[in-house]
This record gives sequence, C-alpha cells and structure tokens, in this order.
Amino acid sequence: MKKRLLIVILAPILLLVAVTAITIGVLRAANINDIPIVESIVGTSETARTFMEYFPLVRFPLQLVFVVIVFLLAWLVSRISYRLAGWLLRAARYDVEPAVGDDEIAPGVPESLAARRRVTVQQLVAGIISAGGFTVALILSAGQFFSLSNMAIVATVAANAFGFAARDYIGDLLNGISNIFENRFNVGDNVSIFRTGDKIEGVIERLTVRMLSIRTRGGELVNVPQGEVRILLNYSRGSYSGVDVICKVSATDLPRAMAELQDLAVEAPGRLPECIEPWKLIARDGTLGAAAEIRIHARAQFGYGAGLRLRIMILVEERLREAGISLVN
Repeated sequence: MKKRLLIVILAPILLLVAVTAITIGVLRAANINDIPIVESIVGTSETARTFMEYFPLVRFPLQLVFVVIVFLLAWLVSRISYRLAGWLLRAARYDVEPAVGDDEIAPGVPESLAARRRVTVQQLVAGIISAGGFTVALILSAGQFFSLSNMAIVATVAANAFGFAARDYIGDLLNGISNIFENRFNVGDNVSIFRTGDKIEGVIERLTVRMLSIRTRGGELVNVPQGEVRILLNYSRGSYSGVDVICKVSATDLPRAMAELQDLAVEAPGRLPECIEPWKLIARDGTLGAAAEIRIHARAQFGYGAGLRLRIMILVEERLREAGISLVN
C-alpha cells in the first residue's frame, strides 16, 4: 500500500521534471534563450526574481536529465530498430513472397533468394536507424553545452582527425555499402572468403554495413570486416555447378577412348539426371607421350557437382572397361 501511494505521489513529479527537462533541452539545442521564456512564466514577483537568480543552477541538472532521456530514447530505438525497419519496408511495399524452386540452404534462414535479400536490406535499414538515433542523441546532448557554430568548428577538426585515425573503419563502411547495394551476397548465402593466408567458408548469419558474421561448417561464428571482403565465392548464386573428371589412357587407345566418351556424352543427360547437357572433352595440356589425359567437363544442376563427379567416374570406368580400354596411372 505504501509503495503504491509513493508511486502515485512521485509519478506526477517525475513526469513534470521530465517534461521540463525536455523543454529546456530542446530550447538549448536550438540555441534559443530560455531565460525570457521562464521569466514570462514565473512572473515578476520577489520570489520569481530570486528563482531567476538561481535558475542557471536549476537548469544544469535539468540539462543532465535531458541528456539521459535522449540517450535512453536512442537506446530504445536501437532495440526496436529491426521492427521499425520491417515496418518501413512494408510501407514501401518491399515485402516479397518465397520463390518456388529455390535452392535449399542452411536451417534457420529464409529459403528463397528474394527473402534472403529482404532480410539483408532490413538489417541494413535497422543499422541506419540505430546509428541515426544515437547520432541525434549525441548532437542534442552536445547542444546543451556548446553553441551550434562552435560545434561546427569542432566537428570539422574532429572529422579530419577521425578520418585519418579511423581510415580502416571508414573503409569497412564504404566497402560494406558497395557490397550490399551491388547485391554480392545476402543473409543465408553459402560463401567462401579468401584472405591473405586464410580462407573462411560458411553461411552468412548477420550482415551490417561494417561487419559480416559467418557461421563456419565447424560451428564457429566468425566476424569479418567488410573491408577485407575482396575475393568472395558465392555458392548460392548461379544456375549450374561445373564438374571436371580427368581420365588417363594409353596413347594408342586415345582415338577409341575419345569415340567412346563422345558417344557416352550424348547418353549422359538421360542416364545422369543431375547432368544438364552432354559433357565436353578437352585436353588438360598439349604434352605428347606414352599416356594421354582427357578432361571431361560437365555442367551439373546447381549444388550437385560433387555427386555428379562420382557418377561420371563410375560411368566412364564401366564404358571404357566394356570397350577393352584400360586406364593408366
């Protein structure tokens, strides 16, 4: 009972303090002299004149309260930024329906390329909303203690210093914006990133303007700065997977082997459902000798390259054995 009574008493007081702090803070941020406004409200009595003498001492705590309020609001905006981004995309009619026949990807992520693209854009918009909220809070807070003209001078000097000291950070941001708007990858894509002395493979779980979070095949979550994404292999893009099989035969058997493999190439799409079209026979190099190498280059349905390679090896070995052609080491 006492707690409820205390809340009932304190709630209006706290609300009045918050409203007053916001009013004073907005006036100070807008570089508006608040003293005439306060004088017009409190009047010209002796008590009012005494209050105005000590008003700067009262105003300073209210400014601190205003700073706390604006950063609290910025934090709340950042907490719901993903939902806000979703509402903005729906208002802009960016919603998409899952496409039929899209390739399967890791569990827990959207199944279609269009849906993965929407999640990527939503995360990007959420990051912009969160950064914008804290930026506004910082500007409003600094406006409590500095004039706008002084802030502009300080900001210019700070920007030059920051640009030199944080060139890697800025490079990550610029590269991230380029990667996202060029649609090089989306959340849920299976990618491989090549770095100096290192290669990272996995599924993209989270994407921001500055950072790329990849869940590797071993289960680790690796955060890669966007500035380091120079060479990227995206396994989730493309209409087919390339397959190469090399068989080595005796040079005397080369004409017969070529004829058998050419006939088998025509039969391959019917016997191997994953094979999109008849394969092509090419030479690995131009070296002549006792043995000759034949490279079979085939196109598999996207994502089925490894399985098709084994089926081609089995099929070729059977056909050459039936034709009496032996493979050599």
